[in-house]
Amino acid sequence: MIKYILKITLFLFPIITNAQVASDSILHSERSLISEFQRLSHVEIIRQFPCFFETNPVVAFTIPCLPPVGFWEGNRISSGFGWRKHPLKGKFQHHSGIDIAGNYQYVRTTATGLVEQVGYDNALGLFVIVNHGNSYQTIYGHLADIQVKKNQFLNVGEKIGILGNTGHSTGKHLHYAIKKNSIYVNPAEYLTLGIRFLESYLRKQ
Repeated sequence: MIKYILKITLFLFPIITNAQVASDSILHSERSLISEFQRLSHVEIIRQFPCFFETNPVVAFTIPCLPPVGFWEGNRISSGFGWRKHPLKGKFQHHSGIDIAGNYQYVRTTATGLVEQVGYDNALGLFVIVNHGNSYQTIYGHLADIQVKKNQFLNVGEKIGILGNTGHSTGKHLHYAIKKNSIYVNPAEYLTLGIRFLESYLRKQ
């Protein structure tokens, strides 16, 4: 399934771009539904996402279920979420996100939100954290370049930087992580959800 996701994402990016929404709609008229996301569990969000999209796509695009890079041939998930042997330390430890290996290319925000932090970390290298205002945060690490500023509002699919090899890294890749209520969750589950739903949506058009 993951390999399949990677191959069809490039086709989906024009849809993501066309789905951009206005910040005023997020900040004023949609607060009640966004606050509901804060109460719902990770599992419930995934289960109810199609309903959220049908009733309120503006709010649905604050859930990070779209791909952070355009997946043309050659990109691949090189390390999944969960326990693994660290490629540099050689010790087993929990991997908080997924690693997407590829060449230099734009990295895009996976949901509408506000840039919470940009900076450099010894492990993550150049990184960006986006707060989606609904209990979700997304983290993008090992960037070669950062193209956003703190407190900048981003529509879904906007460029935030360039995939790179900074920090503790064995090659060019993006470290992509999602937090729900400050707890790391598996990004692959959200990518699968987004791809399946968008495919279904396209078939109806």
